[in-house]
Amino acid sequence: MTLTIGNVAAWEPAQVGTAGAHARTLSEQLDAAVRKGSDDTARLGTDKVWSGAAADAANTRMDTEKIRSGAVSSALLELATAFEAEVGNLTEAKSTVLRLRDQAASAGPVPAEGMGLIAGFTVNDNGTVDATARTDELLRDLTGQAADDLRLRIRADAAAWETQITTALQTAENVATEAQRKVDTAVTKLQSALDGLADTKLVPPPAPTTPAAATPPTTQRPSRPQYVMSSGNGGNGTGTPSGSISSGGPVGPMPTGDKAQWIQEALKVLREMGYDTSDPNLVADISEIIRRESGDNPHAFNGWDSNAAAGIPSKGVMQTIDPTFNAYKAPGHDDIWNPVDNIVAGVRYAVDRYGSVHNVPGLVSLRAGGAYQGY
Repeated sequence: MTLTIGNVAAWEPAQVGTAGAHARTLSEQLDAAVRKGSDDTARLGTDKVWSGAAADAANTRMDTEKIRSGAVSSALLELATAFEAEVGNLTEAKSTVLRLRDQAASAGPVPAEGMGLIAGFTVNDNGTVDATARTDELLRDLTGQAADDLRLRIRADAAAWETQITTALQTAENVATEAQRKVDTAVTKLQSALDGLADTKLVPPPAPTTPAAATPPTTQRPSRPQYVMSSGNGGNGTGTPSGSISSGGPVGPMPTGDKAQWIQEALKVLREMGYDTSDPNLVADISEIIRRESGDNPHAFNGWDSNAAAGIPSKGVMQTIDPTFNAYKAPGHDDIWNPVDNIVAGVRYAVDRYGSVHNVPGLVSLRAGGAYQGY
């Protein structure tokens, strides 16, 4: 037996219970988050926000994630049960060991024969009982047969305490071993479920080791289910604009808060580059693209579409891919995750490819009463 009284005294069964409660809460939160994600994705089609192959791919992916996350949630529940089931056993084992130790070590008057065990012994950390000091104390004034009888009783009672304490320690060790086995089994299942979430397509590609091309490629554009900022055929951060930025009525409300500030700062950069930003509907049009593409989230990251599979996932508020961003970013605005920098690059790309923000196909579709369409 390797478990000692000191080991048992250090146990904190309540913390085991807390760990179980946390695992159960995580399972519930995971289930709720996946349900919301699945419902929100399906609602995009119901509300005609998007449609076609992109929407089908998203719904299929969400179905896959529901299965994967369900395995994680189930493993978390098993872990919670393993923790919670052992709290009572650990508490009882600890209580028994410490109670017996304290009773055996508690000095007091010698009980009458047959009325209990003599106590006041030295209890070692491994559960053994040393009767030397207690024997010397009790036999100090005794001699003859009385001393011999009491010495035998002291030895017997010390042995009885030792048997009880070491048995309690062995029971505690068995309880701890079984608790560890159950938790380890649950953890192994949880790790297996977590490994099932792995998807190389969700891992951002490493940073390029060579500078980005000064001009965007003119080869075939990769398709995306959202506002595709794939490579156009002009723009390298300098030069003269090739079209107006916007015209016609807006398709959404004017932005407020941080988003409004991002757009205004981006328009200031664009004006300094020579773009005409006077159209009163421009801000609302840009705002609608941002809402549809990223949900106004500067950290939006598309890790599952064809661009992601090709190693160039869409990023940021306007969901640009790295080659497009590098081609259309403004001088000194080099951070794709910065919403101002991302908006500048996205707008410049839209003007270069479609002649104006107004002509972005998704906005054209909305104005005609259709759904926002990726391209």
